[in-house]
Amino acid sequence: MTQKEITRLRVVNQTIDKVITIREAAELLNLSERQVIRLKKGVLKEGPAFIIHKNRGRKPQHALSDELNFSQ
Repeated sequence: MTQKEITRLRVVNQTIDKVITIREAAELLNLSERQVIRLKKGVLKEGPAFIIHKNRGRKPQHALSDELNFSQ
């Protein structure tokens, strides 16, 4: 997990434990309250893995193939 994802998870867990409010979490993470609610729901349903970006480790769809050689 990146530092940003760890911070998000820590703050979302604080909202789950009712240490801070959703509004406070939104301000801490610079997100809307709606997005914090979405993160909270996802963590409750799928666990901490929900916070990790889903496209990690994949090659971008618009990337050029490795076969192209630009050093002509």
